[in-house]
Amino acid sequence: MSRYPLSVLRFTSFMKQFKQFHILEHTFDPQTMKGKFSYTFDDEVNFTEIIDFWNNLEFKIQNLELKILDNLLFHLSIALGISYYKLSPTANIKLQNWTLNEDQIFFWKQFYINGLGEFFFTNNLKPFAPEFISNCSPCEGRGTSHSEVVGLFSSSTNKALVPLGGGKDSLVSVELIKKLGISFNTCTFGKDKPLYTQVNDIIHTPRLFISRELDPLLFAMNKEGYYNGHVPISGIIAFVLVTAAYLYDYKYIVMSNEKSANEGNTEIDWMVINHQRSKSLEFEKAFDTYVQKYLSPDLKYFSILRGMYEIKIAKEFAQHPQYFSAFSSCNRNFHILSPLSSVPQSGAKGDAEPMAKQGDLSPHSELWCNHCPKCAFVYSILRPRITHKQTLQIFGKELYEDASLEQLFKELLGISGIKPFECVGTNEEVILAMRKYRINSANREPRTATPYIMKIFESEILPKMTESDLQKLEEKLMRIYPENNIPPEITF
Repeated sequence: MSRYPLSVLRFTSFMKQFKQFHILEHTFDPQTMKGKFSYTFDDEVNFTEIIDFWNNLEFKIQNLELKILDNLLFHLSIALGISYYKLSPTANIKLQNWTLNEDQIFFWKQFYINGLGEFFFTNNLKPFAPEFISNCSPCEGRGTSHSEVVGLFSSSTNKALVPLGGGKDSLVSVELIKKLGISFNTCTFGKDKPLYTQVNDIIHTPRLFISRELDPLLFAMNKEGYYNGHVPISGIIAFVLVTAAYLYDYKYIVMSNEKSANEGNTEIDWMVINHQRSKSLEFEKAFDTYVQKYLSPDLKYFSILRGMYEIKIAKEFAQHPQYFSAFSSCNRNFHILSPLSSVPQSGAKGDAEPMAKQGDLSPHSELWCNHCPKCAFVYSILRPRITHKQTLQIFGKELYEDASLEQLFKELLGISGIKPFECVGTNEEVILAMRKYRINSANREPRTATPYIMKIFESEILPKMTESDLQKLEEKLMRIYPENNIPPEITF
């Protein structure tokens, strides 16, 4: 099979409609530690993705069992495939030389339909779950029946793997794991970034780096008009991390997903659209159950921050000023910082987050663009906890004074529009954060004038809320909730 020539893809008024998406073979080279994953639409348009698990650091690779590795890579291939499938979603997904049981099929249908919820919404498509079919039965033993599970693995250590995003949440997780005395390493995925290095240098632990090379044809077809949009990147990373846990022998995968991630952005028909669905407790529990049944009976995947809202996490983070000049929660900085920024990476807006224009960059643009939802939200929840000087150290300016952010803050406050399709917290958290800033600002600001954004808050939010309402809001958002998936042996 050869690639579908790009010249043929240049349609004037329509995209080619494919009948079926095929998940083909996966391969793994133990010498290079590279996994290759192949896909096709109707044997006409072909893709190959590469995941590189190799590390030149002090990580010891286990003695690998091919049956276990084959099982892990197959599941990873389904997760990775969603980035290509979304170009032209088909009713069926065909599995090459593998089969799934009914329970697994249900999981993957939910992974695709809920993981592509925002994609369906932004592209004005009716949500649907693809049917997963196999071209073999029983695939010569490659697959899972109800009575037999093959290729499971167990860990021989109690080590934890902590994915590092460079933002405040994963750094709070790191500090909690340190307090608990659990042996851990950090991990990053995608393209390596200077941000990861500068944050990890403060943590002082070896970092496992796993690289991802998306097929360039994916982006070429996006330019030709094929569908683009958000993919469940955290769900994809979850399967990458389980594979890494086997290769390098970890028992715990410690995520940094907060309670706020459980809340959706909007609805379409009967479906809740949640940009952070693969960060939600619902996904976490479903994934953890799936892993223990079909991949590893004793590996635990959980978020140590699950019981906290983002505003509570910000309070914890403010106690660690050693990170202030190094961290960033801005998605756009990943392109600004990356020496490979011409190659888009999976992110919050599908497979590519738009780069900030050079003329828009702030003095701290290498870490914060200061005009995206993430910057505005993190600024809001941190601002009551830090001084004006620390604010300038982190963001380079006071965002509440920027009138151009009016509409963005109205969306974050719930005044107009919907909550932005970004990994941001709830409207209530922004309301409480602004309320706390307003109370504390006299002690933290070297000025008396009310910032532009705060005037909006004071005119459109405060008159609708009593002191009792605000007190109840603080009680709700600043506590730690018991609903989580944390193993009973890990307490803090």
